[in-house]
Amino acid sequence: MKKRVFISFLCALFLSGAVCAKSLVLTLSDGTLVYYLLGGDSNPKLQFVEGGFMLNADNYGFANVKNFYISNEDDPSGIENVLVEGGVEVQGNQLVIPTEGLVKVFTAAGKEVKAETRVVSGNTIVVLGTLPQGVYVVNAGGASIKIMKK
Repeated sequence: MKKRVFISFLCALFLSGAVCAKSLVLTLSDGTLVYYLLGGDSNPKLQFVEGGFMLNADNYGFANVKNFYISNEDDPSGIENVLVEGGVEVQGNQLVIPTEGLVKVFTAAGKEVKAETRVVSGNTIVVLGTLPQGVYVVNAGGASIKIMKK
């Protein structure tokens, strides 16, 4: 039933001309908001899979999505708004982590993804430019930071 509602909603959205919206927002059952930017060359890719759907590289079960809506605003937690903690700096599409060591990057759904990393002057640089837009958790040195790549 949710699949039909989701398809009907998306069809009505695009047929009504409401494509001036900036984001498709999913509210997950745990209250997490996940933003997917609309417009330009970066529209999310939607694919239905058994029991759910896939947006870009993120899988969602219908039971795990409380609701969804279209927003006229960008994600308020974009990478340019990441709070700098523990010496982590944001430089464009890169995170600069003040330690050397293993860095892991995960999607919001918990799937590990590959991100380019390199060590420069004792700092680990995590390059996010090659990752598709979405929410990620970066784990380094026993700490984690949640980011949204636009």
